[in-house]
Amino acid sequence: MGMMEYEGEPVEGLPEQLPDGESMVWQGRPTVAAMAKRVFFVPHLAVYFGLLISGHTIYRLMEGVSLAQVMGTLVWQAGLAVTVLVLLLWLSRSYARSVLYTLTSERLVIRSGVALPMMVNIPIEQITAADLCVYRDGTGDILLRPSADRKLYWVLLWPNVSAWYSRPVRPLLRGLENPESVARAFASVASAHFPVASTSSIDRHDTAAIGSGAIPVG
Repeated sequence: MGMMEYEGEPVEGLPEQLPDGESMVWQGRPTVAAMAKRVFFVPHLAVYFGLLISGHTIYRLMEGVSLAQVMGTLVWQAGLAVTVLVLLLWLSRSYARSVLYTLTSERLVIRSGVALPMMVNIPIEQITAADLCVYRDGTGDILLRPSADRKLYWVLLWPNVSAWYSRPVRPLLRGLENPESVARAFASVASAHFPVASTSSIDRHDTAAIGSGAIPVG
């Protein structure tokens, strides 16, 4: 199976009942905070708006503009900035709730989309590598490398895709809680299909080789 629109879900996060012999290993979704920080950059924009408004206010005061005029300008600028940030927070929450990652013994299913929900099925045999990145807030991302013959579309996968690997497209499981345990689950499932050799680095970005690639093992 590839990419598809979905309407009903016989099992949450899956387009159909699992066939005999296939079992669910893990399900998870991004945290709202991680989506806001690393997809919509809400904290960065809040700082940017604050500096921009502060700088403009100080400049107008130094130019001798009356305090009443400055305050009037400040109110609408701050209101506009808050409106944008609230909209981005709403989008962060909506996308975080719409996304659901499902790992089974045979495949990874990514459900995503607010206006146009989509599901992507990626058989485990078509994932040649995975890289784990753990952030200071305790959440983590797992960046996947599909096989060369698997065609994926950046626009349809967004925001579950790396901005820095548009060619080839690399799916990204974003903002996971307990990312090390998810990485171990991936390694466990992968080891049932092909040999997985593990190595460990001092920065907690631990990897295990899958064929010619690597998968994090926590």
